[in-house]
Amino acid sequence: MQYMIPAFVALAISANAAPHQWHFPSAFPAPPAPAPGASGLVPTGTGVALPTGTGFPAPPSYNKTVVRAAADDDEEEEEEEEEEEEEEESSSSSDEDEEEEEESSSSSDEEEEEESDSSSSTSTSGSSNSTASSSGSTVTSAASVSDASSASSGGSLPASSGSSTLDAVQTIAAGESFDGGMVMYDRGVECSGQSEGGDSDAVFYLEAGASLSNVIIGPNQAEGVHCFGECTLTNVWWSAVCEDAFTIKEQDAGATTTITGGGAFGAEDKVLQHNGGGTLSVSGFTVETFGKLYRSCGNCDEMFERHVIFDDITATDGKSLAGINSNYGDTATFTNVVASGVSDICVEYEGNDTGDEPEEISSGPSDYCIYSTSDVTSS
Repeated sequence: MQYMIPAFVALAISANAAPHQWHFPSAFPAPPAPAPGASGLVPTGTGVALPTGTGFPAPPSYNKTVVRAAADDDEEEEEEEEEEEEEEESSSSSDEDEEEEEESSSSSDEEEEEESDSSSSTSTSGSSNSTASSSGSTVTSAASVSDASSASSGGSLPASSGSSTLDAVQTIAAGESFDGGMVMYDRGVECSGQSEGGDSDAVFYLEAGASLSNVIIGPNQAEGVHCFGECTLTNVWWSAVCEDAFTIKEQDAGATTTITGGGAFGAEDKVLQHNGGGTLSVSGFTVETFGKLYRSCGNCDEMFERHVIFDDITATDGKSLAGINSNYGDTATFTNVVASGVSDICVEYEGNDTGDEPEEISSGPSDYCIYSTSDVTSS
């Protein structure tokens, strides 16, 4: 049937072109007469008429079923494709989460590496030099200072985490902090005894308000730490004191420098030298084999009233804990002191600004040497 319709249409077109010559092709038998009530292609004066009515049988019913089944198959395929896309999206989301976790882990690793690099740059192992330190440059920032509020005296020299020989004095800028990480620092020169050196000979130079912590000053140096007012030292140790361990070079009358924890060993003369004004507060400090733990300058060109406060001090084998100039109003206060093999706790001198050697006035408790027998005990 599907081939007959185009043939009839072609015949109709031919008939329209030449209606007076139309005839049924001789190659085919004459068309049968249409059944009553039926219609189909019939010749007309101008060609053929299109089928009308029920001239052709209805299409087989299976076609709808096949089409519907095919449509159902298409819908199932679309649903399967959608499910696959959802699974792919879920997998992609999972991959993205894993990538984010990996990135987070990578970021954490990078932070740990940066912290490790920072720690490595702070200290050097063995006898190698610290690059930043050996240049003698000013330190303007550093690691956080360890909390030594619980520091107590009586300890021994701690082990160093490395060593660093400085080519020049290392300056800690005003108001800044430097945490040495328990590295031993020195200048690589032999101690010159009691020949007083200058600021350039020191290991550390602390500008006003600077802080120094977790440092060991090694034996190869002439001057230890120089302070220029309101300095803070935390857990700083001197393995072998040369001329002085620590000197307050300058300080205003109302200012205070604080030393917490740490200790010093092997001082031929002074450990803590006070040339500026104001107050020095020392707590949790250990000193062994020394001349004087503290000395207020007795003959500086410019003299000041100075004060020192000691609390929780362990001292062994020394001449005196403090020497002050009572004629300038100096005072020394002691609490919780354990002294063994120490000749005098506090000695008063008559200081001067002429450079002459000060004369000793007295020793023992007084209005200037402030302590009682309960404040100082022997071990």
